[in-house]
Amino acid sequence: KNLKLEGQHSTTHMAPEDRNQRNFARGLKVNLPLFHGVQRFLNELNIGQTTNRQSYRASNIKSWLLEQWFGWGKPISRAFMKNSLAEDPLYIDRLVNRYLGRGRCTETSGYLYPSEPLIGDIIDICSRSQTPCEWRKSPIALRISKDLLHMSTLISQRGNDPLCGLSGQLIRVELSIWEQILSQRNLHLCNSELARRARIQKSTLTTLLDAALTHKLFISSIDAEDERKTRWTVNVRHKRNLHIKSVLEGGVGTTIR
Repeated sequence: KNLKLEGQHSTTHMAPEDRNQRNFARGLKVNLPLFHGVQRFLNELNIGQTTNRQSYRASNIKSWLLEQWFGWGKPISRAFMKNSLAEDPLYIDRLVNRYLGRGRCTETSGYLYPSEPLIGDIIDICSRSQTPCEWRKSPIALRISKDLLHMSTLISQRGNDPLCGLSGQLIRVELSIWEQILSQRNLHLCNSELARRARIQKSTLTTLLDAALTHKLFISSIDAEDERKTRWTVNVRHKRNLHIKSVLEGGVGTTIR
């Protein structure tokens, strides 16, 4: 279950790029409408994220809860969460208690349900992200595409990658870079373009990029026409990026139902 996503050694600047880096996006068979739907949904879901450390851990659990609640229509027990998530059980309890205290969920007979205010917020997120949703007769009435929520959960997973201690805003940076790879793989994004697409302040983006570069998640290069610009892409040897590539190609599944 645990994903060991630590980076492998790679050079900081690649000029010229090695063969693996050049060929990484070639032949990718990705359901682009699904990817763009997931990107819009996760961006809207996490737009309220702050720079607090470890908010990424909470984002991971939140994505998983949304999949169980609104994808599979299941209330969730704390025991099931602790058995299913590669996370400290004490952290799970603290997070659940915080959600209960903030009115984001309710607990009945040992099972967690989404609260009415949370359901209202998710409906707003679906509206802003153009995510289809519907009502059904069941204890958890709101339904969202299982495929979309499942991919959201898989992309949010970081395993024991040290970057799981960063702000949850990192997911928006990653998705922006992947969107560029899938659309214009030979033209990497610079800092200002990343900040605009990910909707992140430049100062926060700099902190996230520095951490990602330290752990070799991304690779930076100097713009060939403007040396003042730094451009970014993924490090194809990093296990986190190999994981996302496999998710996008449909190569990662789940046994959770």
